[in-house]
Amino acid sequence: MPDLLRAHSSFTKRLFGFAFHLFDLVAYEVLYRLSPARKFWFFNGGYLPLDSDYIQMSEFEGEDHSAMMYHQAGHTQIAALNPAPKNILDVGCGQGGGMVYLSRLFPNASLTGTERSLSAVSLARRRTAPLIKADIQQGKSNGLAFPDESFDLLISVGAPTYFGLTLFVDEAARVIEPGGIISLSGGYRQGDHEKIEAELREAAAANGLEFISYRDITPNTFASLKADIPRREKALAKVPWPFSLYAVKWADMPGSTEYEEYESGKRADFAAVMRKPAR
Repeated sequence: MPDLLRAHSSFTKRLFGFAFHLFDLVAYEVLYRLSPARKFWFFNGGYLPLDSDYIQMSEFEGEDHSAMMYHQAGHTQIAALNPAPKNILDVGCGQGGGMVYLSRLFPNASLTGTERSLSAVSLARRRTAPLIKADIQQGKSNGLAFPDESFDLLISVGAPTYFGLTLFVDEAARVIEPGGIISLSGGYRQGDHEKIEAELREAAAANGLEFISYRDITPNTFASLKADIPRREKALAKVPWPFSLYAVKWADMPGSTEYEEYESGKRADFAAVMRKPAR
């Protein structure tokens, strides 16, 4: 998990953290190339129950709970703002399923995706090509490689916790147009919603953004996790060792510390919306 090492700083922990970061990068490439993940549309944990106006798509059979995260971010969370975007950016687009779903919500919008994994970028380009027209680029975890004010809707499911919340908001504020909307979600082990919301609000204020909403979505993500365990077990059985050890933790499977933190209430999954004031 991105916050695996959120502990008091020490040389040993920083060294281990660097080693884990390198393993994390390699693991993602392996999982996208050699594991069943390459056959899925999404890498997020999902959200349940499904909204009554969720759009069923045959391409997402078995993954509706994951597509629902994009329905939330691209529709439910921002419906009151009456969005009509022309240029959408999906930060952390993974295999491209989110952009496919967003194309159903906003059929006239131009779609751009960025993802740090080169394997995922290649996979997303190949899988989305028959369905949508999208510009999918490899990104990094320290910024967004786009000019200022390039998009009027920015969606991100999961990626903000890899960037770090303040950096993510700084970069999102830079690339969003005046009047544009930022809709994001993420999660932390041993998280504190009060602190998470405070950091987001502070970052929004520093960048002149309106802070629209913050929600605790942990009950919904945990419900999705529990419902998805049988599918995850089948997929994880095909992941090669030693990456299977990483995958079990990443997938928050029963018996892992991550799953126990969901059960004990230490997990903090959230969704937030901000808007750049129009000129």
